[in-house]
Amino acid sequence: MKKKKYAQWNITIASTGGLIGVIIGTFIFSGADWSAILGALTGFFIIFLGNLFYVRSKKDKTPEVDERTVNNMRKYYAIIANLFLGALFLMLAAVTYMGHDQISISYLWIFVIAYMLISGIGALIVSRR
Repeated sequence: MKKKKYAQWNITIASTGGLIGVIIGTFIFSGADWSAILGALTGFFIIFLGNLFYVRSKKDKTPEVDERTVNNMRKYYAIIANLFLGALFLMLAAVTYMGHDQISISYLWIFVIAYMLISGIGALIVSRR
């Protein structure tokens, strides 16, 4: 598979678009809010430097991941998503069975954040194997 000339700079190109959007949006909606602009510039430079180090350190033409790793990641995400959805439905059924008609939305957000954290850590482990 042939890569395009600027494919390795996609993250920096996307963050440039985000930076331009923040600058335009800041001037349109709130005047010159320098804290938002400086925050966006700082984020852009952090992403740019990370991408620069990545491009400079990658010298060979080997792919970052092979087909087995991609398939393992797909299997992992399919399993973990179904497990979390099943646990969510069981939890909601148990709470409903106990007689509670309403659930605080913060409990659901805790569950969503736990899903992101656990699936991200698990994906990191699966991708390294």
